[in-house]
Amino acid sequence: MQITRLELKDFRNIREAAVSFCPGVNVICGENAQGKTNLLEAVALLTGRGSFRGARESQMARFGEKAFHLKMAFRDAEREQSIAYDAGGDKRKVSLNRVPLPSASELAGVFTAVVFHPEDLSLVKGGPGGRRDFLDAAISQLKPVYGRYIAQYNGVLEQRNALLKQIHRTGRGKEMLPIWDEQLAKIGTAVSILRKDYLGKLSPLAETVYRGFTGERETFQIEYESSVFREDIPLSVYSEELIGHYRQLLEARVEDDIRLQFTGAGVHRDDLDIRVNGLSARAYGSQGQQRSCAIALKIGEAMLLRGVTGENPVILLDDVMSELDPGRQDYLLNRIRGFQVLITCCDEASARRMNGGKLFTVKGGVFSEVPLDLPAENAL
Repeated sequence: MQITRLELKDFRNIREAAVSFCPGVNVICGENAQGKTNLLEAVALLTGRGSFRGARESQMARFGEKAFHLKMAFRDAEREQSIAYDAGGDKRKVSLNRVPLPSASELAGVFTAVVFHPEDLSLVKGGPGGRRDFLDAAISQLKPVYGRYIAQYNGVLEQRNALLKQIHRTGRGKEMLPIWDEQLAKIGTAVSILRKDYLGKLSPLAETVYRGFTGERETFQIEYESSVFREDIPLSVYSEELIGHYRQLLEARVEDDIRLQFTGAGVHRDDLDIRVNGLSARAYGSQGQQRSCAIALKIGEAMLLRGVTGENPVILLDDVMSELDPGRQDYLLNRIRGFQVLITCCDEASARRMNGGKLFTVKGGVFSEVPLDLPAENAL
């Protein structure tokens, strides 16, 4: 997967821009609030997964404008393709190769990208919810049915929690709990198996990236922490035995759940254990180590996507260079092979350590390509 040309009009602070990327590493450099992240957001929007900032489309049009327009030419393993994305107010028009699509979600799987942005540091130093969200989004790119499992599970969980509150308040309705327990157990078991399988494949890839970051000086481990299944219970084949184990746990905790008025165990309580040199990265990792862990997970995700789908997703790295030492910066600039990478940063000097690739500067939403052999003081 390779973006050849991206055109933006009235998107965020970008009045109009057209940028052509190289197949390798592309660095977009500039001060804060000039448009670097906006460009990455536009690319991410074309995956059909929405803004990684959580923004609504009505917030993306340039101030004073009612709509924005994006157009991207890209190449996959088989052919050249194009996406057009026009949105504003309540209207949206999305087309693939000039053929209108019923919704932006139809782009899922057509153009794929893996995004790291500063909020992804919550993967390491935040609560378990962020780590579950990472897992769920990553697995859904490989198995669209997984997203439906999560939606179904959350719906059943909401119903069970409402019933728990009713029982706590009135003492009535306890005989209905087995109905919801059975559904939670069936869906939750499927989710647990898929999460365990995904992490088993992701872990060695992310570990390879992290070791590369550190010049083999540090170790990295990631493990799935299930709130339902002990480590000695194999999570490989969907079975009545696993479903029964899940259901029995819910039944054993029912009095506590009624007292607390929510379901205290299940895949909605799972977590990931991320360790550097055998110690919790969340509790003991430095800022640089935590950032390196999050980036390693994202690049590992891209490597796994490539291995499963045969396509190289584009890697989008927003503001990754800060708090990384020169060795880790060198890894991002020169040692990620086989992927097109778009990196934003503020420090042009660090970007110039690139061996090849393209360097762009941005100021006030205007992008300019800068020859790598041009001295930095003349670049702007």
